[in-house]
Amino acid sequence: MKMPNRRIRPITVPITSMGDIAFLLIIFFMVCSDFAKESNVKWTKAQAPDVHKIQKSRISVAIDKDGEIYLQGQRLPDPDAVEAGVAALMQLRSGPDAKLIMFKCDRGVDKSVFEPVVGAIARAGGTIVAVGEKEEKR
Repeated sequence: MKMPNRRIRPITVPITSMGDIAFLLIIFFMVCSDFAKESNVKWTKAQAPDVHKIQKSRISVAIDKDGEIYLQGQRLPDPDAVEAGVAALMQLRSGPDAKLIMFKCDRGVDKSVFEPVVGAIARAGGTIVAVGEKEEKR
């Protein structure tokens, strides 16, 4: 008995929606990721011999090279405003990292500028996490 010849059809992959899928994935990852909150703050990291990786913090206080104070990227007039702002942001947050305050300070800033800010964060009840770089060995 002779078998009839079957015509083999080529398999096609629908690629017309691949562009849409890629675009949606890009949007998804952009929404889920954290972007720099202080992109307008210019600062140089301090160096220390022992720098450890820390947990993620959602509240950020920064002092730039000119001594300007920023909370979440917004300029503040003085350390008293830092205390009020940090306290308000901690009330809005929940979870184990609600009290973690990421403190970034330019290495050239005098201690008379950053000490009142550190004190304001402490009075607000925040736990300070400082940012720095490992000091290069000479």
